[in-house]
Amino acid sequence: MGPGLKVETQAVAELSEADRVLWAEFRGANPALYSPYFDLRYIEAAAMWAPGAAVGVVRRNGRTEAFFPFQRRGGLLQPLGAPMTDYHGLIARPDAGIDLREVVGALGARRYRFSGLMGLPRQRVSRAAVRPAMLADLRQGYEGYLAARKAGGHWNYVKDKQRCMRQLTKAHGPAQFRWSKDPDDLARLIDGKRDQMRRTGQHDVFATPWTRALLASLAEMDSEDFGLRVAVLEAGGRQIAAEVGLLSGDTYHFWFPIYDRDFSRFSPGALLSYETLSVLADEGVSFADFGPGAESYKRVFADPGPEVLEGDIHIDPFIAGLRDMVSSTRGVHPAIHERLTAAYLRVDRRLDRITACEPALEGQLAAVGRSIGALGRRHRRLGAGLSVGLSLASAGLLLSE
Repeated sequence: MGPGLKVETQAVAELSEADRVLWAEFRGANPALYSPYFDLRYIEAAAMWAPGAAVGVVRRNGRTEAFFPFQRRGGLLQPLGAPMTDYHGLIARPDAGIDLREVVGALGARRYRFSGLMGLPRQRVSRAAVRPAMLADLRQGYEGYLAARKAGGHWNYVKDKQRCMRQLTKAHGPAQFRWSKDPDDLARLIDGKRDQMRRTGQHDVFATPWTRALLASLAEMDSEDFGLRVAVLEAGGRQIAAEVGLLSGDTYHFWFPIYDRDFSRFSPGALLSYETLSVLADEGVSFADFGPGAESYKRVFADPGPEVLEGDIHIDPFIAGLRDMVSSTRGVHPAIHERLTAAYLRVDRRLDRITACEPALEGQLAAVGRSIGALGRRHRRLGAGLSVGLSLASAGLLLSE
């Protein structure tokens, strides 16, 4: 650790009033911590339900310098609330200059895995992939937002979705948007998302009770400037799309969407996004966050914002060695190396979700078996040998953690 630097582990509920004031000050001083996931109210809700939840309080010579929310899975640290928490990181004094690796080591961990690290300069985190947060700017109102999309070359997409809305109205009557506080709407959305994850071979993050309990507790928070929102789009008396979002101050984060596949020709998910953006602008929300990654479906709605990092901090050399297995294949045919790297990243992300959802080793191993089977079925070109190799590497990571 740096001179005079110490990290104390404590429960989030044990943060003092002075700590809470500092948290708000640190967050307010760093524009990169705009997301609702850095709101202490979200952290408190996640800590109530996520197994192994805690916060590292970083002090230098007795003065609090930063807060580091996390959950522990053996020797592995993850962001508090993972896999639900899209953005995470240190809530620190401006220019605190804290080495996150030192914090992880001081907490007695072998590894810290992150997928949406924000608020830290890239040079302070090695072995990280960089993606942008995708933000829709609503400060000029909805019409101003549409004008900006037109100027940015996305007007054809907007016009196409306007045409879809006209066709939907002609076939099923006018579409209706609403914010819902009905627990049944949230339960229906979760069920639909679980069905989608099973259908597409993803790990079912809602198979564990704590992730559902977190959403339910956020939905119960009755605050104008924070909490979970369920956006619903209906047509012809039928729900055609819904999405959970999270609000904090003037920023809204799009979270979990579903849509009725019977209405897919009308692009119901996109229609719901535009309706949501229109309502948010009317309510005075400044930014809507579509999450990290500049995929094509996000670029039509939003523009790149702050950098988001995905990667690992390794303390244990055994884990670092496992991570280097794929890199050591660079001498083989480039196409094989590329396929191997892509496959390993898929397994790594699945493993990250599994360990977040399943705190017990037995549940993790069972879920890994199901996940590897699904991966093999969906990517048969990988070959049996490669699938087995990836499975062994995954099991090795689990056991080492």
